[in-house]
Amino acid sequence: MTENTRQNTPQILIVDDMPANILLLEKMLLSRGYQTRAVLSGTLALQAARTNPPDLILLDINMPEMNGYELCRQLKADPLLQEIPVIFISALNETMDKVQAFRVGGVDYLTKPFQLEEVHARVETHLRIRSLQRRLADHNENLERLVAERTRELAQAYERCRELGGLKDDFLCMISHEMRTPANGVLGVGSLLLDLCPPSTDRTLYASLFRQSSLRLHNLIDDTTMIAEIEQRSRENGAARSFTELLTLVRGSLPEIDISLGHSAQLDTFLLKGDYQLLKKALESMILLAASFSQDKQSAHLTGVVINRALRLHLEVDALSLSGEQATGFFEIESRARSASTAESLGLAPVVAHRIIAAFGGKLRLVKEEGDNGYLEAVLLHE
Repeated sequence: MTENTRQNTPQILIVDDMPANILLLEKMLLSRGYQTRAVLSGTLALQAARTNPPDLILLDINMPEMNGYELCRQLKADPLLQEIPVIFISALNETMDKVQAFRVGGVDYLTKPFQLEEVHARVETHLRIRSLQRRLADHNENLERLVAERTRELAQAYERCRELGGLKDDFLCMISHEMRTPANGVLGVGSLLLDLCPPSTDRTLYASLFRQSSLRLHNLIDDTTMIAEIEQRSRENGAARSFTELLTLVRGSLPEIDISLGHSAQLDTFLLKGDYQLLKKALESMILLAASFSQDKQSAHLTGVVINRALRLHLEVDALSLSGEQATGFFEIESRARSASTAESLGLAPVVAHRIIAAFGGKLRLVKEEGDNGYLEAVLLHE
């Protein structure tokens, strides 16, 4: 037998105080190609197993000093030896003897006198099971290592994304602040030039266009700044306040739109999770967005239902000239459909609303239905 073959051949430890039994078992096992070692006591068996752990142990029950049951208990208490399968061998054939053998950790039971085919079949079965267990353990170890590596990679990628996100937010904040000063200068000069023009129909028209453009530019700068600051501001929650109070504030800031609300009684006591000023901004943008996608631009009807500590707000629209795909991607900052729709005048306000609601664990979506119908739905969480 070569050294390589010897290393790959299963090793079996035979523990019996009767040399005749050992010789018989060794003869049976060697004829089937197994390697064997034999000891005459439980104490020697523990030393032999700890020095060179076998693949399987054949263990006699009745031995002096330490019987097979006690030896098996000690084997199973040792983390390095507890996985080795133990087959009990004994002349005892009572059911309780077998039950006790299994109770202390044995995997099988051979009764004397031994039969070659039975010994081989049981040894082969448990060696095969042990081999599968080892392969499974190796597989699990490799899988755990792979999972750990992927987890580290994901953690690094997440940290990198956070860094890039922080850089992006810093850049947006810097750009918005840098734009504000020259924009104020340009708009101030433009206003002065208009004031110098003599009254006329053209002057009135140009002044109206100038005011609209000035307002949009200011809103764009404000919205860009808010996008950059949402994450920080979302961590600075104030005192919890109810949704109905929030809606009252929104009605006051949007007097040109008739806002109605259909809701359940639970809504009156629903406390919002999130910064009140940010949520007010989000709700205002939702109302304006719904109005821009409705034939009646001066009204918006909200329905609110509380389900599982979440408030679902629903706004129907009937002038949604977008495809289903365009509606799905409407709140993405690079959406071309948004800038080409009737909501174009809102600038980045819908994006800001979407990010505010998401920052507090909620959702905002625009859904396309048949024809030009659809709806705007927001989910706001309870404090």
